[in-house]
Amino acid sequence: MDYQNSTISEIVTRDFRTSEVFRNHGIDFCCGGQVALDAVCREKQIDLDRITQELDVLEQTKSGTVHNYNDWELDFLADFILNTHHRYVKSEVPVLQTYLEKIADVHGVNHPELAEVKNLFFASADALLRHMEKEEVILFPYIKELIQCRKKPENFVNQIAEPIEHLLNEMMHEHVTEGDRFREMAELTDNYTIPEEACNTYLVALRKLEAFEKDLHLHIHLENNILFPKTILLEKEFNA
Repeated sequence: MDYQNSTISEIVTRDFRTSEVFRNHGIDFCCGGQVALDAVCREKQIDLDRITQELDVLEQTKSGTVHNYNDWELDFLADFILNTHHRYVKSEVPVLQTYLEKIADVHGVNHPELAEVKNLFFASADALLRHMEKEEVILFPYIKELIQCRKKPENFVNQIAEPIEHLLNEMMHEHVTEGDRFREMAELTDNYTIPEEACNTYLVALRKLEAFEKDLHLHIHLENNILFPKTILLEKEFNA
């Protein structure tokens, strides 16, 4: 693959394992993935040759556990996002809220940044739940209707007043907002570093927060770089 002239999202869409390479170098692959690799390296002053070597090594390493999300049918991908990432968010949000409230109360004197981390997560959780509701009520059913009517386009009835691209642009903007919130949480916690005096609750809270961020990155990547653009193309087929 011509990594140098490919965008970050193209590279990660082809092989999601590459996301770890970009994560390790502080390169955004989900919300900011529409930028060419060489441009990102110049901006961040990262050695392009080092990145491409790491990507080459990864490409030569076989793995039987990597999903090729880009080959999945859109309705199947939507169900995967719902059953994997939406379910994860809904189950982890109340747990993390409890942990973050507790450590902010107990350790807030020595670590005043925890209050801001708690506030950021609560705001993000509320926004994510509302965001996912729009997907579950509007977007995902719409995608399934498009797929079902693909063989008989004359049966398609568009229940959305405006092009789906308008809603997807709004959702991508919401993704950016949540990406920024988690970037700030990572900075406040020094990339989820556990202080020496931390209790078990502190440790678990930061480990869960870090895992939540990683899951969110994959969640956003699947939508921004695969589900959303393919949905727009599919709708255009019907409009044509």
